[in-house]
Amino acid sequence: MKKTKVRTSKILLWVVSAALVAILSVSLAFMGVALNRTKNLYKTDFSGLTGLASKTVLFIGDGMGENHIKTTETYYGERAFMRSLGADGFVTTFSNNVGIPTDSAAAGSALATGQKFNNGEVARHDGNNVKSVAEYAKEKGLGVGIVTTDNLYGATPASFSSHANNRGDTSEIIKGQINDVVDLYLGAGKDEYTKYKSQFESKGFTFATSLNDVNGVVGSVLSNKLIMPFSSLPSEDGTADTPTLEMCTEFALKFMEARFPGGYFLMIEGAHIDKKSHKNDIIPMTKYLKSFDNSIKIAYDRLKDLDSAIIVTADHETGGLKYKDGETKDDIKNSLYTTKTHTGTNVKYFIFVKGLSADELKAIIPEKIDNTDVNRIARALLAA
Repeated sequence: MKKTKVRTSKILLWVVSAALVAILSVSLAFMGVALNRTKNLYKTDFSGLTGLASKTVLFIGDGMGENHIKTTETYYGERAFMRSLGADGFVTTFSNNVGIPTDSAAAGSALATGQKFNNGEVARHDGNNVKSVAEYAKEKGLGVGIVTTDNLYGATPASFSSHANNRGDTSEIIKGQINDVVDLYLGAGKDEYTKYKSQFESKGFTFATSLNDVNGVVGSVLSNKLIMPFSSLPSEDGTADTPTLEMCTEFALKFMEARFPGGYFLMIEGAHIDKKSHKNDIIPMTKYLKSFDNSIKIAYDRLKDLDSAIIVTADHETGGLKYKDGETKDDIKNSLYTTKTHTGTNVKYFIFVKGLSADELKAIIPEKIDNTDVNRIARALLAA
Protein backbone atom coordinates (compact mmCIF):
# COMPACT_ATOMS: atom_id res chain seq x y z
CA MET A 1 0.00 0.00 0.00
CA LYS A 2 2.81 2.38 0.93
CA LYS A 3 4.68 1.51 -2.28
CA THR A 4 1.56 2.32 -4.30
CA LYS A 5 1.22 5.71 -2.60
CA VAL A 6 4.90 6.46 -3.20
CA ARG A 7 4.56 5.44 -6.85
CA THR A 8 1.45 7.60 -7.23
CA SER A 9 3.19 10.56 -5.62
CA LYS A 10 6.13 10.18 -8.00
CA ILE A 11 3.81 10.05 -10.99
CA LEU A 12 1.96 13.16 -9.82
CA LEU A 13 5.27 14.93 -9.23
CA TRP A 14 6.41 13.98 -12.71
CA VAL A 15 3.14 15.19 -14.27
CA VAL A 16 3.28 18.49 -12.41
CA SER A 17 6.95 18.96 -13.32
CA ALA A 18 6.24 18.21 -16.98
CA ALA A 19 3.34 20.65 -16.97
CA LEU A 20 5.49 23.37 -15.42
CA VAL A 21 8.22 22.75 -17.98
CA ALA A 22 5.66 22.96 -20.78
CA ILE A 23 4.21 26.19 -19.39
CA LEU A 24 7.69 27.65 -18.99
CA SER A 25 8.59 26.64 -22.54
CA VAL A 26 5.47 28.27 -23.94
CA SER A 27 6.08 31.39 -21.86
CA LEU A 28 9.67 31.63 -23.08
CA ALA A 29 8.50 31.09 -26.64
CA PHE A 30 5.97 33.92 -26.30
CA MET A 31 8.66 36.13 -24.78
CA GLY A 32 10.91 35.31 -27.70
CA VAL A 33 8.20 36.23 -30.19
CA ALA A 34 7.47 39.46 -28.33
CA LEU A 35 11.13 40.46 -28.21
CA ASN A 36 11.80 39.49 -31.82
CA ARG A 37 8.90 41.43 -33.30
CA THR A 38 9.62 44.58 -31.29
CA LYS A 39 13.40 44.72 -31.74
CA ASN A 40 13.19 47.05 -34.75
CA LEU A 41 10.50 49.39 -33.43
CA TYR A 42 11.17 53.13 -33.30
CA LYS A 43 14.45 52.86 -35.25
CA THR A 44 13.56 54.33 -38.64
CA ASP A 45 14.57 57.96 -39.11
CA PHE A 46 11.75 60.01 -40.63
CA SER A 47 13.48 63.38 -40.19
CA GLY A 48 13.53 63.78 -43.97
CA LEU A 49 9.79 64.50 -43.73
CA THR A 50 10.10 67.19 -41.06
CA GLY A 51 7.75 70.11 -41.59
CA LEU A 52 6.75 69.15 -45.13
CA ALA A 53 2.98 69.15 -44.62
CA SER A 54 1.16 71.55 -42.33
CA LYS A 55 -2.06 69.91 -43.54
CA THR A 56 -1.92 66.17 -42.92
CA VAL A 57 -4.86 63.83 -43.44
CA LEU A 58 -4.74 60.26 -42.13
CA PHE A 59 -7.26 57.84 -43.66
CA ILE A 60 -7.84 54.59 -41.74
CA GLY A 61 -9.73 51.77 -43.42
CA ASP A 62 -10.84 49.70 -40.46
CA GLY A 63 -10.23 46.03 -41.22
CA MET A 64 -8.90 46.79 -44.71
CA GLY A 65 -6.36 44.24 -45.89
CA GLU A 66 -4.74 44.25 -49.31
CA ASN A 67 -7.20 41.61 -50.52
CA HIS A 68 -10.11 43.84 -49.55
CA ILE A 69 -8.70 46.45 -51.91
CA LYS A 70 -8.15 43.90 -54.69
CA THR A 71 -11.64 42.47 -54.24
CA THR A 72 -13.18 45.93 -54.50
CA GLU A 73 -11.12 46.73 -57.59
CA THR A 74 -12.35 43.53 -59.24
CA TYR A 75 -15.97 44.12 -58.26
CA TYR A 76 -15.99 47.67 -59.64
CA GLY A 77 -13.65 46.98 -62.53
CA GLU A 78 -11.27 49.83 -61.76
CA ARG A 79 -8.04 50.49 -59.93
CA ALA A 80 -8.37 51.98 -56.45
CA PHE A 81 -7.45 55.65 -56.40
CA MET A 82 -5.36 55.19 -53.27
CA ARG A 83 -2.80 53.25 -55.33
CA SER A 84 -1.95 56.43 -57.25
CA LEU A 85 -0.89 58.48 -54.24
CA GLY A 86 2.85 57.78 -54.34
CA ALA A 87 4.88 55.47 -52.12
CA ASP A 88 3.28 52.32 -50.75
CA GLY A 89 4.20 49.34 -48.63
CA PHE A 90 3.08 47.18 -45.74
CA VAL A 91 2.34 47.80 -42.07
CA THR A 92 2.64 45.40 -39.13
CA THR A 93 -0.29 45.68 -36.73
CA PHE A 94 0.48 43.57 -33.64
CA SER A 95 -0.40 44.80 -30.15
CA ASN A 96 1.32 44.00 -26.86
CA ASN A 97 -0.74 40.82 -26.68
CA VAL A 98 1.11 37.77 -27.99
CA GLY A 99 -0.71 34.93 -29.72
CA ILE A 100 -3.82 36.89 -30.72
CA PRO A 101 -4.41 39.63 -33.30
CA THR A 102 -4.75 43.25 -32.31
CA ASP A 103 -8.11 44.87 -31.71
CA SER A 104 -9.07 48.31 -33.00
CA ALA A 105 -8.36 50.00 -29.67
CA ALA A 106 -4.73 48.88 -29.44
CA ALA A 107 -4.16 49.43 -33.16
CA GLY A 108 -5.87 52.81 -33.17
CA SER A 109 -3.88 53.85 -30.13
CA ALA A 110 -0.62 52.80 -31.82
CA LEU A 111 -1.52 54.87 -34.88
CA ALA A 112 -2.54 57.78 -32.68
CA THR A 113 0.39 57.80 -30.25
CA GLY A 114 3.30 55.87 -31.76
CA GLN A 115 3.40 53.36 -28.89
CA LYS A 116 2.16 49.79 -28.42
CA PHE A 117 -0.84 48.95 -26.23
CA ASN A 118 -2.73 46.00 -24.83
CA ASN A 119 -5.94 45.10 -26.62
CA GLY A 120 -8.78 47.23 -25.32
CA GLU A 121 -6.67 50.17 -24.16
CA VAL A 122 -7.52 53.61 -25.54
CA ALA A 123 -4.36 55.77 -25.63
CA ARG A 124 -3.77 54.88 -21.98
CA HIS A 125 -1.35 52.23 -20.73
CA ASP A 126 -0.82 51.16 -17.13
CA GLY A 127 -3.00 54.05 -16.04
CA ASN A 128 -0.95 56.66 -17.90
CA ASN A 129 -2.38 58.74 -20.75
CA VAL A 130 -0.16 58.72 -23.84
CA LYS A 131 -0.04 61.86 -25.99
CA SER A 132 -1.74 61.50 -29.36
CA VAL A 133 -0.83 63.11 -32.66
CA ALA A 134 -3.98 65.22 -32.21
CA GLU A 135 -2.62 66.61 -28.95
CA TYR A 136 0.76 67.10 -30.61
CA ALA A 137 -0.85 69.04 -33.48
CA LYS A 138 -2.77 71.28 -31.09
CA GLU A 139 0.46 72.07 -29.22
CA LYS A 140 1.76 73.28 -32.58
CA GLY A 141 -1.22 75.61 -32.92
CA LEU A 142 -2.89 73.49 -35.60
CA GLY A 143 -6.51 72.46 -36.00
CA VAL A 144 -7.71 68.92 -35.32
CA GLY A 145 -10.61 67.06 -36.91
CA ILE A 146 -12.06 63.56 -36.47
CA VAL A 147 -14.36 61.94 -39.05
CA THR A 148 -15.70 58.38 -38.87
CA THR A 149 -18.56 56.23 -40.09
CA ASP A 150 -18.47 54.55 -36.68
CA ASN A 151 -19.84 55.96 -33.45
CA LEU A 152 -17.60 58.82 -32.40
CA TYR A 153 -16.86 56.93 -29.18
CA GLY A 154 -15.70 53.91 -31.20
CA ALA A 155 -12.22 52.54 -30.62
CA THR A 156 -10.45 54.29 -33.49
CA PRO A 157 -11.84 57.83 -33.13
CA ALA A 158 -11.57 57.52 -29.36
CA SER A 159 -7.86 56.70 -29.64
CA PHE A 160 -7.27 60.05 -31.35
CA SER A 161 -9.52 62.12 -29.10
CA SER A 162 -9.65 60.65 -25.60
CA HIS A 163 -8.02 58.29 -23.10
CA ALA A 164 -9.57 55.30 -21.31
CA ASN A 165 -8.59 52.05 -19.67
CA ASN A 166 -10.98 50.15 -21.91
CA ARG A 167 -12.77 50.81 -25.18
CA GLY A 168 -16.05 49.93 -23.51
CA ASP A 169 -15.83 52.91 -21.14
CA THR A 170 -18.16 54.99 -23.32
CA SER A 171 -18.96 57.65 -20.74
CA GLU A 172 -15.29 58.22 -19.90
CA ILE A 173 -14.40 58.41 -23.59
CA ILE A 174 -17.07 61.02 -24.33
CA LYS A 175 -16.17 63.09 -21.28
CA GLY A 176 -12.57 63.01 -22.47
CA GLN A 177 -13.65 64.18 -25.91
CA ILE A 178 -15.51 67.12 -24.39
CA ASN A 179 -12.29 68.32 -22.80
CA ASP A 180 -9.93 67.27 -25.59
CA VAL A 181 -8.16 69.24 -28.31
CA VAL A 182 -10.42 68.29 -31.22
CA ASP A 183 -12.11 71.11 -33.13
CA LEU A 184 -14.37 69.04 -35.38
CA TYR A 185 -16.21 65.76 -34.79
CA LEU A 186 -18.26 64.10 -37.55
CA GLY A 187 -19.58 60.58 -37.06
CA ALA A 188 -22.38 58.41 -35.73
CA GLY A 189 -23.74 58.18 -32.19
CA LYS A 190 -26.51 60.78 -32.20
CA ASP A 191 -28.54 59.27 -29.36
CA GLU A 192 -25.56 58.89 -27.01
CA TYR A 193 -24.00 62.28 -27.72
CA THR A 194 -27.27 64.17 -27.36
CA LYS A 195 -27.10 63.28 -23.66
CA TYR A 196 -23.94 65.41 -23.45
CA LYS A 197 -25.13 68.29 -25.66
CA SER A 198 -25.02 70.97 -22.97
CA GLN A 199 -21.57 69.86 -21.82
CA PHE A 200 -20.16 70.12 -25.33
CA GLU A 201 -21.77 73.53 -25.76
CA SER A 202 -20.26 74.73 -22.49
CA LYS A 203 -16.83 73.95 -23.97
CA GLY A 204 -17.43 76.07 -27.05
CA PHE A 205 -18.88 73.48 -29.41
CA THR A 206 -21.70 74.08 -31.84
CA PHE A 207 -23.83 70.93 -31.57
CA ALA A 208 -25.63 69.86 -34.76
CA THR A 209 -27.09 66.60 -36.05
CA SER A 210 -27.59 67.43 -39.73
CA LEU A 211 -25.47 69.00 -42.44
CA ASN A 212 -28.48 71.21 -43.14
CA ASP A 213 -27.85 72.85 -39.77
CA VAL A 214 -24.47 74.19 -40.89
CA ASN A 215 -24.05 73.81 -44.67
CA GLY A 216 -23.51 77.15 -46.32
CA VAL A 217 -22.90 78.84 -42.98
CA VAL A 218 -19.48 77.49 -42.07
CA GLY A 219 -18.34 81.04 -41.51
CA SER A 220 -20.87 81.53 -38.74
CA VAL A 221 -19.43 78.66 -36.71
CA LEU A 222 -15.77 79.48 -37.28
CA SER A 223 -15.48 80.93 -33.80
CA ASN A 224 -16.69 77.63 -32.35
CA LYS A 225 -15.71 74.03 -32.39
CA LEU A 226 -18.23 71.75 -34.05
CA ILE A 227 -19.63 68.31 -33.25
CA MET A 228 -22.11 66.56 -35.53
CA PRO A 229 -23.20 63.10 -34.38
CA PHE A 230 -25.50 61.48 -36.95
CA SER A 231 -27.79 58.50 -36.55
CA SER A 232 -25.81 56.54 -39.16
CA LEU A 233 -23.49 56.93 -42.16
CA PRO A 234 -24.44 54.75 -45.15
CA SER A 235 -22.18 53.67 -48.01
CA GLU A 236 -24.24 55.44 -50.66
CA ASP A 237 -27.35 57.59 -51.17
CA GLY A 238 -26.60 59.77 -48.16
CA THR A 239 -28.72 62.62 -46.89
CA ALA A 240 -27.98 65.65 -44.73
CA ASP A 241 -29.16 63.64 -41.70
CA THR A 242 -27.34 60.43 -42.68
CA PRO A 243 -24.41 61.55 -44.87
CA THR A 244 -21.92 59.32 -46.63
CA LEU A 245 -18.22 59.40 -45.85
CA GLU A 246 -17.69 61.37 -49.07
CA MET A 247 -20.12 64.04 -47.87
CA CYS A 248 -18.45 64.20 -44.47
CA THR A 249 -14.99 64.39 -46.04
CA GLU A 250 -16.03 67.30 -48.24
CA PHE A 251 -17.54 69.13 -45.29
CA ALA A 252 -14.59 68.44 -43.00
CA LEU A 253 -12.08 69.76 -45.52
CA LYS A 254 -14.22 72.84 -46.11
CA PHE A 255 -14.43 73.49 -42.38
CA MET A 256 -10.76 72.86 -41.64
CA GLU A 257 -9.56 74.95 -44.59
CA ALA A 258 -11.75 77.87 -43.53
CA ARG A 259 -11.04 77.61 -39.82
CA PHE A 260 -7.36 76.59 -39.89
CA PRO A 261 -5.75 77.83 -43.12
CA GLY A 262 -2.35 77.60 -41.43
CA GLY A 263 -2.58 73.86 -40.95
CA TYR A 264 -4.38 70.95 -39.33
CA PHE A 265 -4.43 67.23 -38.65
CA LEU A 266 -7.51 65.37 -39.85
CA MET A 267 -8.25 61.68 -39.20
CA ILE A 268 -10.89 60.06 -41.42
CA GLU A 269 -12.02 56.49 -40.71
CA GLY A 270 -14.03 54.13 -42.88
CA ALA A 271 -15.32 51.78 -40.19
CA HIS A 272 -17.71 49.57 -42.14
CA ILE A 273 -15.05 47.70 -44.09
CA ASP A 274 -14.45 46.00 -40.75
CA LYS A 275 -18.09 45.74 -39.73
CA LYS A 276 -19.12 44.03 -42.97
CA SER A 277 -16.06 41.78 -42.89
CA HIS A 278 -16.98 40.56 -39.40
CA LYS A 279 -20.24 39.41 -40.99
CA ASN A 280 -18.46 38.03 -44.08
CA ASP A 281 -20.76 40.27 -46.11
CA ILE A 282 -18.52 40.96 -49.07
CA ILE A 283 -20.58 43.05 -51.50
CA PRO A 284 -21.59 45.66 -48.89
CA MET A 285 -17.94 45.66 -47.79
CA THR A 286 -16.85 46.63 -51.29
CA LYS A 287 -19.39 49.46 -51.35
CA TYR A 288 -18.00 50.92 -48.14
CA LEU A 289 -14.42 50.50 -49.34
CA LYS A 290 -15.33 52.24 -52.61
CA SER A 291 -16.83 55.09 -50.57
CA PHE A 292 -13.61 55.21 -48.55
CA ASP A 293 -11.50 55.33 -51.72
CA ASN A 294 -13.73 58.05 -53.19
CA SER A 295 -13.15 60.10 -50.04
CA ILE A 296 -9.39 59.80 -50.48
CA LYS A 297 -9.73 61.23 -54.00
CA ILE A 298 -11.84 64.09 -52.67
CA ALA A 299 -9.10 64.96 -50.21
CA TYR A 300 -6.38 64.65 -52.83
CA ASP A 301 -8.19 66.87 -55.33
CA ARG A 302 -8.69 69.48 -52.61
CA LEU A 303 -5.16 69.39 -51.18
CA LYS A 304 -2.79 68.30 -53.97
CA ASP A 305 -1.52 71.82 -54.66
CA LEU A 306 -1.24 72.81 -51.00
CA ASP A 307 1.35 72.17 -48.29
CA SER A 308 -0.19 68.79 -47.58
CA ALA A 309 0.17 65.06 -47.06
CA ILE A 310 -2.28 62.16 -47.25
CA ILE A 311 -1.56 58.89 -45.46
CA VAL A 312 -3.77 55.84 -46.03
CA THR A 313 -3.58 52.66 -43.99
CA ALA A 314 -5.63 50.22 -41.91
CA ASP A 315 -5.64 49.31 -38.25
CA HIS A 316 -5.75 45.56 -38.99
CA GLU A 317 -7.14 42.99 -41.41
CA THR A 318 -10.55 41.45 -40.77
CA GLY A 319 -11.91 38.24 -42.23
CA GLY A 320 -8.80 36.53 -43.58
CA LEU A 321 -10.01 37.44 -47.06
CA LYS A 322 -8.63 35.27 -49.88
CA TYR A 323 -7.99 36.60 -53.39
CA LYS A 324 -6.33 35.06 -56.43
CA ASP A 325 -5.14 37.05 -59.40
CA GLY A 326 -7.54 36.52 -62.26
CA GLU A 327 -10.68 36.59 -60.11
CA THR A 328 -13.71 38.09 -61.88
CA LYS A 329 -16.68 40.01 -60.53
CA ASP A 330 -18.68 36.77 -60.45
CA ASP A 331 -16.03 35.26 -58.16
CA ILE A 332 -16.54 37.92 -55.49
CA LYS A 333 -18.52 35.92 -52.95
CA ASN A 334 -18.80 35.68 -49.18
CA SER A 335 -16.91 32.38 -49.30
CA LEU A 336 -13.67 34.29 -49.94
CA TYR A 337 -13.63 35.08 -46.23
CA THR A 338 -11.92 32.49 -44.03
CA THR A 339 -12.83 33.86 -40.58
CA LYS A 340 -15.11 36.40 -38.93
CA THR A 341 -12.39 37.80 -36.70
CA HIS A 342 -9.28 39.94 -37.01
CA THR A 343 -6.07 38.43 -38.34
CA GLY A 344 -2.41 39.35 -37.96
CA THR A 345 -1.95 39.88 -41.70
CA ASN A 346 0.07 42.96 -42.58
CA VAL A 347 -1.95 45.79 -44.11
CA LYS A 348 -1.09 48.35 -46.77
CA TYR A 349 0.01 51.94 -46.53
CA PHE A 350 -0.10 54.58 -49.26
CA ILE A 351 1.30 58.09 -48.87
CA PHE A 352 1.31 61.35 -50.79
CA VAL A 353 3.46 64.31 -49.76
CA LYS A 354 3.33 67.48 -51.83
CA GLY A 355 6.69 68.11 -53.45
CA LEU A 356 8.10 64.59 -53.04
CA SER A 357 8.12 61.97 -55.77
CA ALA A 358 7.39 58.32 -55.09
CA ASP A 359 11.10 57.53 -55.30
CA GLU A 360 11.96 60.33 -52.87
CA LEU A 361 9.36 59.02 -50.42
CA LYS A 362 10.66 55.47 -50.76
CA ALA A 363 14.14 56.70 -49.88
CA ILE A 364 12.75 57.88 -46.52
CA ILE A 365 9.98 55.39 -45.74
CA PRO A 366 10.82 51.64 -45.85
CA GLU A 367 8.56 49.26 -47.72
CA LYS A 368 7.66 47.59 -44.41
CA ILE A 369 6.86 49.73 -41.39
CA ASP A 370 4.97 49.30 -38.11
CA ASN A 371 1.72 51.02 -37.18
CA THR A 372 3.66 53.06 -34.61
CA ASP A 373 5.68 54.45 -37.53
CA VAL A 374 2.52 55.92 -39.05
CA ASN A 375 2.28 58.21 -36.05
CA ARG A 376 5.95 59.13 -36.30
CA ILE A 377 5.52 59.96 -39.98
CA ALA A 378 2.51 62.18 -39.27
CA ARG A 379 4.28 64.00 -36.45
CA ALA A 380 7.35 64.59 -38.61
CA LEU A 381 5.21 66.03 -41.40
CA LEU A 382 3.43 68.38 -38.99
CA ALA A 383 6.56 69.50 -37.14
CA ALA A 384 7.27 73.20 -37.47
